[in-house]
Amino acid sequence: MLCLPVNPFLFALLLWLSPTALWAQVLDFDRVLVYEQSDYNGSIVRYQLLFNSKTGLFGFDRKLSSISLPGVGEGFTFATGSPDGLYRIYSTNSYDGKTVQQYRIGQRAYAPDFAAVCRQNFKKRYRPTGTKETRFGMDVQQYSASLGRRDREYVSVARVDFNLYPAYLFNEMGLEAKLPDAHSLNFAGRLAANELLIESRKVYYSETVGGKPAVSTLRLVYFGPFRYSFDASGYK
Repeated sequence: MLCLPVNPFLFALLLWLSPTALWAQVLDFDRVLVYEQSDYNGSIVRYQLLFNSKTGLFGFDRKLSSISLPGVGEGFTFATGSPDGLYRIYSTNSYDGKTVQQYRIGQRAYAPDFAAVCRQNFKKRYRPTGTKETRFGMDVQQYSASLGRRDREYVSVARVDFNLYPAYLFNEMGLEAKLPDAHSLNFAGRLAANELLIESRKVYYSETVGGKPAVSTLRLVYFGPFRYSFDASGYK
């Protein structure tokens, strides 16, 4: 085999002229968290949060995540959230082509002492109900809190070995792009980064629907293997 020497200046020039010509940047995800949000009026919304179990990167596909986009434009297709608080928004338009916008939020939530603050806040509000179960191979414990004179909130939590804050803080970016938030997923400040929300259920005995208490629920209905890739080549 004849091996020709590589000119480093030519290589650098090719990379500068077309950085995606030498390789394609593909974002792979091997897990998915599927949440189902139901309200007392009977509406149900299901959305999927993609996850890379090796890097801790979360992926938010426009369609899979049921993201609303009134002010972002039709070009938005994908977003990522990394464990250090960096978000990337991938979009395409006729003027700028493929672009990536970067946001960094929640710096306070990533401070070393924030987990202790969360535990303190959680204990002030919630009390264990004694109900324990196993879901998706994880140990889950239920807690409850008062929402007023008669109304109650029930929260089920499992401890995991990855950071949930890229998902919990997504709606804090200040964008028009939002995950469904009729029953918010933002538990940052109440749950530590390694505490996975399995279910949040609010029971309003003070309001009735069809003679029964009004109930609003956010529930993790699936967490497991899922293959998904997003081609991020060409975005700049």
